[in-house]
Amino acid sequence: MKLKVNPTRMELLKLKKRLNIAKRGHKLLKDKEEQLLIEFRKLVSIVEEERKKIENQLIEFYKKVLILRGTTNEKKWESMLKIPSINIKYNLLKKRIFNIPVNKIEMEIFGEFIPNYYFSPFYNVLIKEGLSILKLLFTLYEFENKLISFAEEIERTRRRVNALEYVLIPNIQEAIKFIQIKLEEYERTSLTTLKHLKLIETS
Repeated sequence: MKLKVNPTRMELLKLKKRLNIAKRGHKLLKDKEEQLLIEFRKLVSIVEEERKKIENQLIEFYKKVLILRGTTNEKKWESMLKIPSINIKYNLLKKRIFNIPVNKIEMEIFGEFIPNYYFSPFYNVLIKEGLSILKLLFTLYEFENKLISFAEEIERTRRRVNALEYVLIPNIQEAIKFIQIKLEEYERTSLTTLKHLKLIETS
């Protein structure tokens, strides 16, 4: 028996109350774990889908960049790399989902892209596509961060469930059984003593 207890009726009542609380806590944590697993599986599907989408867009984007590079002279290419005058700023924020802290990115674009008709029309399309892909990458980061945070929370919850299920609850049950046995022994001893005293009185 892991718990040190005094074999008294008061201790027995306390342990029974503690056992009920532990069982309720175990059920709540088990329910939480199941809900987290449902959300985790949804996130896995979303992340896989988003990754494929971005991979396909990046492949097409790089193909277009290579075509543009191959059809543009060096001087014009260098000019293209200096334009447009767009600054991108992002803020990393914290929010909570199922009381789990996760990261959220807010992206801000400063400046306005003005199509440059001196360059190939391809160039203007690529700038817009590049910004669109960047937004998707930030979104993917958010989903992947959620995935990691949920996985960590599932692991923490599982450890607590196991601690209750395989350590605390069995120890309390064992302590309750120990006290019950001891109290029964005391009762038997008391009855035997009473019988013995009655025999002495009648003799």
